[in-house]
Amino acid sequence: TTLSLEKDVEAARLAKQHSSEIRTIAIGAHFNTLDIATLERFPVLDVVFRGEYEHACRELAQNVDESHILGATFRRNGEIVRNEPRPFEENLDAIPFPARHLANNSLYTRPDTGAIQTSIVTNRGCPFHCTYCLANQVAGTRNRYRSVDNVMSEIRYCVETLGIKNFLFRSELFTQNKRWVMDLCRAIIASGLDISWACNSRVDTITPELLEWMHRAGCWIMAFGVESGEQATLDRVGKRAKVEDALTAVQMSRTAGIRSSVYLLIGLPWDDVSTINKQIAFAKRLDPDFLEIFYPYPFPGTALQQEAVQLGLIGPHEIPNVAYADPAMPTLHLTKDQLVYHRTRALRQFYLRPRTILRTVSRLRSIPEGLRYLRAGFEQLFVHRGESTT
Repeated sequence: TTLSLEKDVEAARLAKQHSSEIRTIAIGAHFNTLDIATLERFPVLDVVFRGEYEHACRELAQNVDESHILGATFRRNGEIVRNEPRPFEENLDAIPFPARHLANNSLYTRPDTGAIQTSIVTNRGCPFHCTYCLANQVAGTRNRYRSVDNVMSEIRYCVETLGIKNFLFRSELFTQNKRWVMDLCRAIIASGLDISWACNSRVDTITPELLEWMHRAGCWIMAFGVESGEQATLDRVGKRAKVEDALTAVQMSRTAGIRSSVYLLIGLPWDDVSTINKQIAFAKRLDPDFLEIFYPYPFPGTALQQEAVQLGLIGPHEIPNVAYADPAMPTLHLTKDQLVYHRTRALRQFYLRPRTILRTVSRLRSIPEGLRYLRAGFEQLFVHRGESTT
């Protein structure tokens, strides 16, 4: 990833020290825009793949010459060669399932119960163009769905062969095609597989009927990238959503028996204490089951990165090495330490409300689950502290 690049490349360096014959290949969104610069900077990398990489990895494993692999950027005779890009795969069913039998699946668990959980990529692509997001770069602007039968085959394999019954349906936008989602839900119900799953959504892509089918099929929580309670901010970041839709979505989810996890942003270039206070007030009004507050990250190639450079918040070639729960850049009005302080303040004001505490405690099913909530709460609310603004 962009954040971990320096540490990731260390693995390539160790491999080369072991044997100069080892070839090192890197994948990730970072190389969509900085492939040549990365190869120039890190001589221990031989090949990087741009775009969707499953077919490229297979071709490389089959000893296809790099010059014939679409999306590859590689070294040849001391020069860096950049092949034509690889088009997005239209038939996602053509991509094999992950080789989970080679992984230690017990490492990946639900944060609340501790039960083993795995992720299933159900679809790829997002037609929206948020200024801070990599979805268009990584997955394209058209939402491509796997067939329901193909997804069910993967679910069935996980349940019947590996004993995994908890899933994250991973995608840029799970609920855009309502008919497909309801067909998948019907198939899960008809299969008799007793599974629980989570997904993500936009606040303007759900209906009570859709949520009813999702809940019946085992959906227990849905994440919404709400981002802001200010319409002007939503418009400015290209969200193409309405504040009122967020309020409606959280209430509809609660009525359907599905918990809501909401993401809000603080630390956009224009943010100050006043805008953050408005976010806190909106979070309380929205009242989701879970709230996460992230800092935006200026990913290379995004409009946010261009704006941050123009405003002098980051350097033209700067790659911050922290993100999401740590600020990658200041705003025009707040330092990074001040942003840390205000994020902690916001989370405390939301989670330490009596109604939130009582709602959380009433849903606990075991002592270990309660301990996990306590540990997560302590880390969120009391570990990170920034400077006061007073």
